[in-house]
Amino acid sequence: MIINYILKVMRLSTLLLFGCFLQLSAKTYSQSISLKGAGLSLMDVLQEVRQQTGYEVFGNIAMLTDTKTVSVQADHMPLEVFLLKVFNDQPVKYRLVNKTIMLERKPTAPTFISISGQLINASDRAPVASASIRVKSSQIGTSTDVQGKFALSSLPDHAVLVISSVGFSPLEVPVDKLLALADGSMVSLGGSVVKKVSGGFLIELAPAVISLDETVVTAYGTQKRSSISGSISTVSGTVVENEPHASVDKMLQGRVAGLQSVGGSGQPGSAQDIRIRGIGSISASSAPLFVIDGVPVNVGNITQTATSSNTLAGLNPDDIDKISVLKDASASSIYGSRAANGVIIITTKQGKAGRPVIRLDAEFGSSQKGWMSDQNKPLSTEQWKELMSEGLLNNPTMVAQNSLTKENVGKYLDDTYRTNNGVNTDWIDQITRNGNQGQLNLSIDGGSDKSTYHISGGYFNQQGVVLASNFKRYSLNINNTQKVTDRFSVGSNVMVSHTKQAGPSNGGADDNPVLDAYFLLPMYSPRNPDGSVNITAPDFPVSGINNPVAIAEMDNRNVGILHGVGSVYGEVKILPGFTFNSKYGVDFNYAEEDRYFNPYYGGYVNENGAAYRANTRLFNWVWTNMFTYDGDLVNGDKPLHANIKAGYEAQKSSTYINSVQVLGMVPNLDIQVPSAGSTYKSVVGNNSNYAFISWLGIADFTYDRKYVLSGSFRRDGSSRFGANNRYGNFWSVGGAWNMDQESWIKEWNVFDLLKLRGSYGVNGNAGIGDYDWRPLYAYSSAYNYIDENGSAPIVVGNNNLTWEINKPLDVGLDASVFKSRLNLTLDWYSRKTTKLLLAQPLSLTSGFGSFSNNIGSMKNSGIELALSGTPLIIGDFKWEANFNIAHNENKILKLVDGADQVSGVFIRREGQDFQSIYVPKWAGVDPDNGNPLWYKDKMMQATTSNYNEATYMIIGSASPKVFGGFGSVFSYKGLSLDALFYYNFGNLVTDKYAKYTQSDGANPTFNKVTSQLDRWQTPGQVTNVPKYVYGGNMASNSTSSRYFYKDDYIRLRNVSLGYKFSASLLRKAGISSAKLYVRGTNLWTWVKDKNLPFDPEMSVSGSTNFEVYIPKTYTIGANLSF
Repeated sequence: MIINYILKVMRLSTLLLFGCFLQLSAKTYSQSISLKGAGLSLMDVLQEVRQQTGYEVFGNIAMLTDTKTVSVQADHMPLEVFLLKVFNDQPVKYRLVNKTIMLERKPTAPTFISISGQLINASDRAPVASASIRVKSSQIGTSTDVQGKFALSSLPDHAVLVISSVGFSPLEVPVDKLLALADGSMVSLGGSVVKKVSGGFLIELAPAVISLDETVVTAYGTQKRSSISGSISTVSGTVVENEPHASVDKMLQGRVAGLQSVGGSGQPGSAQDIRIRGIGSISASSAPLFVIDGVPVNVGNITQTATSSNTLAGLNPDDIDKISVLKDASASSIYGSRAANGVIIITTKQGKAGRPVIRLDAEFGSSQKGWMSDQNKPLSTEQWKELMSEGLLNNPTMVAQNSLTKENVGKYLDDTYRTNNGVNTDWIDQITRNGNQGQLNLSIDGGSDKSTYHISGGYFNQQGVVLASNFKRYSLNINNTQKVTDRFSVGSNVMVSHTKQAGPSNGGADDNPVLDAYFLLPMYSPRNPDGSVNITAPDFPVSGINNPVAIAEMDNRNVGILHGVGSVYGEVKILPGFTFNSKYGVDFNYAEEDRYFNPYYGGYVNENGAAYRANTRLFNWVWTNMFTYDGDLVNGDKPLHANIKAGYEAQKSSTYINSVQVLGMVPNLDIQVPSAGSTYKSVVGNNSNYAFISWLGIADFTYDRKYVLSGSFRRDGSSRFGANNRYGNFWSVGGAWNMDQESWIKEWNVFDLLKLRGSYGVNGNAGIGDYDWRPLYAYSSAYNYIDENGSAPIVVGNNNLTWEINKPLDVGLDASVFKSRLNLTLDWYSRKTTKLLLAQPLSLTSGFGSFSNNIGSMKNSGIELALSGTPLIIGDFKWEANFNIAHNENKILKLVDGADQVSGVFIRREGQDFQSIYVPKWAGVDPDNGNPLWYKDKMMQATTSNYNEATYMIIGSASPKVFGGFGSVFSYKGLSLDALFYYNFGNLVTDKYAKYTQSDGANPTFNKVTSQLDRWQTPGQVTNVPKYVYGGNMASNSTSSRYFYKDDYIRLRNVSLGYKFSASLLRKAGISSAKLYVRGTNLWTWVKDKNLPFDPEMSVSGSTNFEVYIPKTYTIGANLSF
């Protein structure tokens, strides 16, 4: 290296040491030297040598500036002997080349030094513990202790320290710059400050700001933000860890612009509905693709009978490092036929080089039922009696048959319904409870430059607020990497969990405790005087509504799921910047379901009980082989950087199911296995699979760090589509302009980031059944042939069936100003979906009513805005804020033959929203007689009390017009307050069971809710509740806009108050960091429509289904690092 340096210097400043050396002498020279003298300079000696011998001297004059003086006594001394003497102990050496003395600098022995110091947070001056400090391009490294202190020895003086820590901008510090600092002086490096203090160096790390060099997880790898042209939102794992939710899909609510995460069930471990930029299909899936550590996984409810199971609940959120949400074509189209609804990439935590870091997180608390409507409380005994008395007297038939009057109707009810038995049961109170919950997570990670590891274990336990609803999870995560050689590395990620969920049925099932609580009369007692459950008449006859308290004690409904996601990979560096990676991943789910119905009471009492057992196994593997080039195609002041990937991927997912149901159980509640049954009711076994093969390529080019051009291409083949259309091509093209890199913008000294980007492409939707394209036959006893099981065609099939095609267009702007004091992301998008899978009618002479075909089209367009920043910093006080909002418009463009399609309360009509609600328009109550009114015409000019004359019309949509989240973090020294709100506006929701609970007297033996107390009673009264009539009032409880409500609400989704202890307090205990906090979820909800009967958070379809109540929780927790 020294020789190279000398040669470079020689090319610039080489000249003869002395001008006289250039002159040639004509006389003959001797090969010996005669010279005597003391304190002679080496330059004078060499001049004398030239004069006596004729040898030229060649070298850089600067080399002689620090040479020593020479004392010689030479008399005809041979030249070489003379030179050895005068160059002895000099920093310069010589070589004789022909008649030239070549001078060279002697190599200097390397200098090794030691460095010590302390890292602190530039914002609050707190020590930064567990930060990584490595020497660039070497294996030397360490981590800071609890005080942020570090020490490194045996460092070469040209070393560069690389300092990194979560939440701080990475920093590179040349050691020679540290050595050049005088005591008390400082230098600014990359926004951080390094100061020379007594005993070492004080390094003030700058908190992370949005940077073009920030690494973002993208499809099949990572990229610098500067080279991204797509719309990608990221969520840090620190945001979702330790929240009191079982699955990550619930934690995304309100955190990503354009991502809708809603779920009407409070069942622990239940699934959410996730939609990114609207609903993209009519009959196929509208859910995004989830990818965990590079493995596309099966998500949702994989069970056969459970109503709210969720495979994502098997992933411990505490193991998550980063979440990337890919929204547009440039970001997601490389996933081809599964990218139409967006992609969510989850990356789990990896080990980091440095000393082992142990972390312990614990959180415990309780939950109770959340928001409840005052208008939807079941009636008390007195209220029900009052309403029933009035209803009987309003029914002429009942009056005539039972000679009822105002004076005796009360006694009639006492005798018939025992309203005078002194019982007033609050059934909501009977089926709900305060549930306990807690979680414990322990992890250790560390390693060196050659090997890293991360090992974590977790326990999560949550009781639902409704009886017999629980969820428990045990999880283990092991990730490691190994650099075998400088060119070859391997790694593995293994995540295994076992979950156990217990939960009741929902909807109209006879074992749904929430339904029972609204239908049961308050005069019924849940228990007998001796404390045993009440399961006999007159309260609970065999054919009546079940006692939910008894069912919770006597029946069981359990699901256990073994879940695993893992991968192994190897990577070879073929050439500088050119690598090959091969990864094999597995997604495995095995679900065991056990349901037991006791023989004494309930839905199977006539069959003497029943037992059901089901097993579902999903084995999904994917093998990805990828070549990658990442490097500069052109160097210099304006480099052209390329990131190019090309590869092949194969995936297959297989499903195996079996189940058995038996009747006639042993009269012993402890024996619940199917083998104890006396009669087999059903035995089912089935299997299915789907497969993909793909060729794919990605290319991103960045010129001068300013201009980005990107593209992707994928050719997918899928077993889910017809033989004539099994393969499809999917692509994207995108571009970005990093405007902040322009010199004229840099002069403003305002923008940290300013990027304009856009993309367009084609991707697909393969979210259909595994065999929807195939003509299918079924074998069953239903197709009897000569007293034997026969077969018959059940699906006509379509060999031309293919993907729904999605064409997304996106234009976006990213900006960050004043060192991330304000950050903005703005996107406008339009995505058109064609070849929608719809049922096309067939002539009934074919034996089929319809077949699946690619016919329809739909469009989603909208705008998203995300803001974040730090509005206020005053001393140690800091206020950080964030806000996001999304608006989406959905429009159906084409249907089969342009004809409307009515499905329940929805109508699919060209030009209208997919979730348009199509029902008769409620006109209120006739003030003269209390009868119901509906509009007869779309202009709403005429009304009628005859439901059959009512006119159907579109009254709104179940899709919100806007939704999003906003939050703040207030911090002062170690104290912090963090709050996140979620909001939703502009859609309608319905209570499909209101026809029973708000029936105006229909189904009279069911209880009603308090809104019925506002019924019409006297002529001229203005109310929205018709006259209460035993048996019903002119079909007033029929489906209409009466039972639809505005779903405008704001919810305090999460709030926490924490204190992080100072390092000085923790030092003696050997603790790196410690934080205590209290947290609450769903503590406050504002609802605009005061008549809304149930919690405003419902499924995407906008309907409640008597689900387990969404809870509000209170927890206390601690985070410790060692």
